[in-house]
Amino acid sequence: MQRKIFPLLILLVLLLLVGAASADPAADVTSRCKFFAGSRRTEFSRCTDRNYKTYWQSNNGNSAYIEVTAPKGETISGVMVQWYENPHPWGVLLQDESGAWTDAGHTDGNYLAEYLPLPEDTTFFRIANAPGTKTHFNLMELHVYGAGEIPPEVQLWEPPAEKADLMLLVAHADDEVLWFGGALPTYAGQQGKSCQVCMMVPSMPYRRLELLDCLWTCGVRQYPVWGGFRDAFSSSLSKQYQHWSKNRVYEVVTGWIRRFQPDVLLTHDIKGEYGHGAHRVCADAAMNCLKLAANEKKYPKSAKEYGVWDVPKCYIHLYDQNVIDMDWRRPLEAFGGMTSFEVAEAGFRRHVSQQKTDYHVEDWGPWDNSLFGLYRSLVGDDILKDDFFENID
Repeated sequence: MQRKIFPLLILLVLLLLVGAASADPAADVTSRCKFFAGSRRTEFSRCTDRNYKTYWQSNNGNSAYIEVTAPKGETISGVMVQWYENPHPWGVLLQDESGAWTDAGHTDGNYLAEYLPLPEDTTFFRIANAPGTKTHFNLMELHVYGAGEIPPEVQLWEPPAEKADLMLLVAHADDEVLWFGGALPTYAGQQGKSCQVCMMVPSMPYRRLELLDCLWTCGVRQYPVWGGFRDAFSSSLSKQYQHWSKNRVYEVVTGWIRRFQPDVLLTHDIKGEYGHGAHRVCADAAMNCLKLAANEKKYPKSAKEYGVWDVPKCYIHLYDQNVIDMDWRRPLEAFGGMTSFEVAEAGFRRHVSQQKTDYHVEDWGPWDNSLFGLYRSLVGDDILKDDFFENID
């Protein structure tokens, strides 16, 4: 009897090891794959150089495709693309026994970073336009993954929130961690709240992808929205409104508040942190649009589309009344014990183009990103003053 048990134990251990191995995150095998990209294949290395300032443009129509061959003896589980700008519907095609290409899955093309899984044992496939779409690719980066589970760095974006817990109104990419510290890691990453980032300036294509990398690192899963305002620096509120139409700003921010219906609105310092006029505009718009968003007669187009919304709580960075001092140094289980401050630092590092600037994530000094003031509350004053959602069910 004992002789039979021993082989069974060995078999059980082997099965457990195989199961554990199959659950390992898939490795990025892009550098070991072979690619065919038509007449523009000599430029295709721009898609695999991990540089957001280069991109590859394909031919048009049916010629807009990339053929991918897995490393010898390996299979491919999925692929992620990152667009230079203007994402469009795309998909993966597999070749059947007759040589015909068939659709194995496609996207609606809503996001600058998108992932598609591939059937088991795939070794050869095409990346092409989705059925009914004929356009060229402006592809920034391509990531091909071998066998295994979807790795944590793969961005699987959810649509912008239908109902946000927290709405963060900021001017530029990287503001979301520089001036708000551990807010996103704490509420999105640790607590799983719906955190909607609304950004005034789209900036350059490479900075939009850096923003997505940062948000994903911080645990945000709702896709951000951009306001379409051109990047312009001024040192005062009035001068910034010479660059941006005040009425247009109020219309956009009012529309965002109505659309996302946040329980908490969080935005920049009234003085613009170091004085940036675009930051000042965000604070000014938040304070004024709180009332506008609740009035159906103001900006009736968005009122008709989304209804009106009266935001329960609004916090402003460095506001000097009803001050709340957030502790970004608490370890977060969702990030393996890293503090929200450390996660914010890691997020800022994903803004690669900004690493040689003088800006740093700081919860101390004149721009302390842990200090906020409760500008308005419909649910009473903060008592404990350690949570943006105090008094909100």
